[in-house]
Amino acid sequence: MNWWIFVQLYQWVVIPPNTPADYLLSDAAFFAQARSQQPLNLDHPDTLLLDVAIFQATNEVRRQFGLSAFLYDPGLYQAARTHAESMIQKHYYGHDNFYSLAELTSAKRIKRYTNRFNYTAENIGQYPTIDTPDYFSARYNGNTHQYEYFDVETKKLYRPFSYAGYARTAVQEWLHSLHHRASLLSPLYTHIGCAARLSPNPYSERRPPFGRLVQNFGAQCTSQLPTTH
Repeated sequence: MNWWIFVQLYQWVVIPPNTPADYLLSDAAFFAQARSQQPLNLDHPDTLLLDVAIFQATNEVRRQFGLSAFLYDPGLYQAARTHAESMIQKHYYGHDNFYSLAELTSAKRIKRYTNRFNYTAENIGQYPTIDTPDYFSARYNGNTHQYEYFDVETKKLYRPFSYAGYARTAVQEWLHSLHHRASLLSPLYTHIGCAARLSPNPYSERRPPFGRLVQNFGAQCTSQLPTTH
């Protein structure tokens, strides 16, 4: 077989066609881009940029632990995206989607969009999108009709994370949980889809606005993998 044909076939099998260019970058190259460092626009977030940022932040940690980077999979991404959207739109937080029998569990959701993987797993998270410390104050601004979040002593207002900062913060939170960490750092999972959707009415409550995030993992292997939540 001609070597060029072999390379093209390999890319078609391993890298799905029409993979967005940002998923083909290294994590270092992605985070070197100025747009990844811009603050989250909580009213009109760039959800595609945020989803890629979570993917790249995940691979950044994988590299730090000496593991191979995850590959983007459109089916896993679609499963993650629909679940993140469902949790925000239906106002719940959990692995099970009781609003859709076809997408009740993570396994059903992933199976609906791809049959590539023998084993799958899912991480979910819910984290504030405003970069606040553990203790802060909130006040209602009568002029803007929005809540503000500030330091009670210095009166400093707290601002949204950057896209990169929010993604990295979420991944670090997953690392602090043994169950989530097991999937994130598993050498057996090879593909991933990551998505986040943000609360639709930011600054409308005393607590900071938040995002609900999903990671779906896939492995094409015969080895038994640990069950994670």
